[in-house]
Amino acid sequence: MLKFNPDFAEHYLNYLNSMRVQDIFLSAHSLLHYFDRLILSGNEGNEGYGRSLCYAALNLASLHCSFGHHQQADLALQEAIRIAQKSNDHVCLQHCLSWLYTLEQMKGSDSTVLTEDSVPTSACQ
Repeated sequence: MLKFNPDFAEHYLNYLNSMRVQDIFLSAHSLLHYFDRLILSGNEGNEGYGRSLCYAALNLASLHCSFGHHQQADLALQEAIRIAQKSNDHVCLQHCLSWLYTLEQMKGSDSTVLTEDSVPTSACQ
């Protein structure tokens, strides 16, 4: 991870460690700092920029989902989906679908229709 993206790895590793010890404030702070560094890096033309931003939003959704913040998780997940669609990242969209299913299960909704409609579409991509 340090070799792939040394400027951002510290913040992401802090996020992962904070999640491990269930510290929501430090994990959210580290992840949002990762967002800030990514946006301020000015790599919008870089092919990996949209992908990194998509996975950062997806991690934010999983953070909120893990702590039971369903509304915030839903908003972050919607953002991850928008970014993944814009950057044509089908793998991230499939991850978003699985988190969307998990979130709907946590809220007590029937996710069967969501899965039946979405899985064949995402698998074809």
